[in-house]
Amino acid sequence: MLLSIGMLMLSATQVYTILTVQLFAFLNLLPVEADILAYNFENASQTFDDLPARFGYRLPAEGLKGFLINSKPENACEPIVPPPLKDNSSGTFIVLIRRLDCNFDIKVLNAQRAGYKAAIVHNVDSDDLISMGSNDSKIELSCPWYGGDPPHTN
Repeated sequence: MLLSIGMLMLSATQVYTILTVQLFAFLNLLPVEADILAYNFENASQTFDDLPARFGYRLPAEGLKGFLINSKPENACEPIVPPPLKDNSSGTFIVLIRRLDCNFDIKVLNAQRAGYKAAIVHNVDSDDLISMGSNDSKIELSCPWYGGDPPHTN
């Protein structure tokens, strides 16, 4: 079978190959849904659905483990308090940021400048998952988004 597109003649195999490549390219652009697992000191856990941001680095395939700290100020629309030093060693600290009041990229850039390894932005009064976007190439931090109430932090 041949398909004629203007002056170009394509076989069924060529059409299939082109569509397959385009489909894989399209699927590669879609965000991957994952889970955030939060543990407290009693080893109880909570699971939260999330979507990665369309900017910054992706989280490693094996995940990221660290201490979750509330952002101060909560919305991270201005510079935030850096992570604490734990026992004079550099641990992995992840900051929890409240949605609203300013753009996502400002929030995440403030977290990056403060020295956090990743930032989690949570929704306010909604369980909706939102795909966060930005054109700021200075952002190097991983940043998932989740809906719902935030996990309890220290």
